[in-house]
Amino acid sequence: MLLAAFGATYTFSVGNVTAPRLGPALGADRGEVALVLAAYATSFAAGLILAGRLGDRYGRRRLLGAGLLALVLTSALAAAAPGLWWLVAARVLQGAASALVMPQTLALVRTMGGDGPAVARRTAAFTASSGVGTVAGQILGGLVMGLGLPFAGWRAAVLTSALPGAVALLGVRRLPASARGGAERPDLGGALRIGLPLLALVAGLSLGPATRWTWWTPALVAAGLLGLYGFRRDQGRREKAGHPVLVPPSVLRLPALRLGLLMTVLLFTGYGAFSYEYALLTQSGLGLTPVASGLALTAFAGTFVVAGLRMPRITARFGARTMERAAAAQVTGLLLLGLVSWAAQGRGAAAWVGCFEVIGVLLGAAQAAQYGPLLGTVMAAVPDRAAGLAGGLFTTAQQASLGLGVATVGGLFGSLAPPLGWEHAFAVTLAVQALTTALFGLLARRLRAEEHTGTTTTLDTAISTEKA
Repeated sequence: MLLAAFGATYTFSVGNVTAPRLGPALGADRGEVALVLAAYATSFAAGLILAGRLGDRYGRRRLLGAGLLALVLTSALAAAAPGLWWLVAARVLQGAASALVMPQTLALVRTMGGDGPAVARRTAAFTASSGVGTVAGQILGGLVMGLGLPFAGWRAAVLTSALPGAVALLGVRRLPASARGGAERPDLGGALRIGLPLLALVAGLSLGPATRWTWWTPALVAAGLLGLYGFRRDQGRREKAGHPVLVPPSVLRLPALRLGLLMTVLLFTGYGAFSYEYALLTQSGLGLTPVASGLALTAFAGTFVVAGLRMPRITARFGARTMERAAAAQVTGLLLLGLVSWAAQGRGAAAWVGCFEVIGVLLGAAQAAQYGPLLGTVMAAVPDRAAGLAGGLFTTAQQASLGLGVATVGGLFGSLAPPLGWEHAFAVTLAVQALTTALFGLLARRLRAEEHTGTTTTLDTAISTEKA
């Protein structure tokens, strides 16, 4: 189960570390490379909610096994891609496979039984595994790209995406079988009505900066937003009429879930931008090899893992204010790294990397202390019968936000780098990320206040309100 979570996020992250090499290898321009990254994020985000509902109805273990097998096969397909469009298609299929995996894993964390501390320990382990997958994609992907293998370069890095899924498949039968048929028939039409707008939105945002926002990219963004608005209205009408829905508006009325999803967008927009900018800064700006770029993340990744595994103790120590204090720590770390980056312009890679190793410890701990409690808050907001849906909503927001961060803040970084220089451009975008992190902290305070005053809404109450 933990390997499954690792593999799904690893597959996304390895795309970032290979991005600087795809252009020369495939003869692709910047927009086409952005399309490769967007293809995975879009397909992943678009399929997550439906996959969560399918798991609720047909059994999470069954769906998890199918998704892992598909992830292994599509990773091999991507590694063997003879050209750009083959790779784009394979990344779409990889995203769909990962979409099957993640909601089932998250729902099993929530529903496998045990008392509160047991669920907290599983949540901490899931947080660490999925977070490590995100960071390991850049570290291990960079290491593999630097090896002198016959099947080397970006292809070898992409092929490593198959390994976690292959190993996880061996343990799927040991997981408890969840009840089948406990959820209503999935709304397949709703899946298309949310999938296509998400496809348009994420693709438009991802390709916009690379195409200098040619008319069709803003049109894609507008079409995506209008489509999502129409989807929301359609789901409300269907729920009131008693028809099957993909995303019940009544569930979104739960204050903890609604706030948690907004906080997820802020957190992962920042991280998506950071990981993309880091790969470009270190490889294209500072001239590091993929191996050196990956190794420079070791302190950040190690601290994230340790903090994630110890999250129950950390939350016991800091209580309900854990996310607020973690957000303050991350703002501090981002601003410090921004000052270092501004001062390091033209001074070579060694000084910047040395400072990043130190500041990365603070950033890794702060990231873990935001992600872990946030995940627990989102999953605790819904009953077991909707755990798959909540997992799908959470991971949809996560994956769509990773792509959003690359497209928006990452696009700003790309446009600022030529006139300002790599380090100065990185410093400016870190200031933007510090602002989004500060907003995350304010929302965490609001969430704590609602829980403290007992204003959270139960699912049954929300359903009654929606149908009124």
